[in-house]
Amino acid sequence: MKKIIILITALSFSLTACGGFLGSKTVADNTESPNKDFDTVNGSIKVGHHANVGDLSTVNGSVKVSSNSKIGEASTVNGSVVFERDVTAKSAETVNGSIKLGENCEIQEGVETVNGSVIASTGCNIGGDFETVNGKLKATNTKIHGSVETVNGSIILLKGTTVYEDIIIHKNKSFFGNSNKKKPKVVLGKDVVVKGDLEFGRPVILYVHDSVEIDKNIENAEIHPYSGDDLPY
Repeated sequence: MKKIIILITALSFSLTACGGFLGSKTVADNTESPNKDFDTVNGSIKVGHHANVGDLSTVNGSVKVSSNSKIGEASTVNGSVVFERDVTAKSAETVNGSIKLGENCEIQEGVETVNGSVIASTGCNIGGDFETVNGKLKATNTKIHGSVETVNGSIILLKGTTVYEDIIIHKNKSFFGNSNKKKPKVVLGKDVVVKGDLEFGRPVILYVHDSVEIDKNIENAEIHPYSGDDLPY
């Protein structure tokens, strides 16, 4: 989560210092400029199909990358990040917004937001962490090579998703106590594999498919076994 703070500071300073970085940006289909970055302050960035470009960064606006394109880092502060199918990227980050990955996306590093959901469609491969603070984390048939982490959101892992490190729900460290008393839900669906630990810093409701093996003595977990392909709640 520390990386998000760096993201806010870096974008706010570097972009506002350059008066020319205003308005939305559009990258045409089939653009081949892997060393060219696209930056703005108040505006969205859209990359067409089959493009190959560098980093994409804005402060107030969304980032959208069309199918079969390759980019560097995708980052915003206030806005969503949306990748269509078969996108390759170094990372995807926002602060206030959701992140959605289409089918077969390849993310070399991590995917993270603070206030928003992160959803990975089937066939995605994520090289780092998959995380949010306030929002849902959902992955279907996805390989996550880092940890899956949240504070106040639910975690839904389905259809053979593999997590190579830990699943973590952090304790809320607010000076005003835990303002969200509702127990987060964690779903480990059919054929899900977790190679690391389940670490819950606060009470959670844990739904475990009968095809998944876990340690039954998990602290702070109210465990509910289930079967079938539908969500258990």
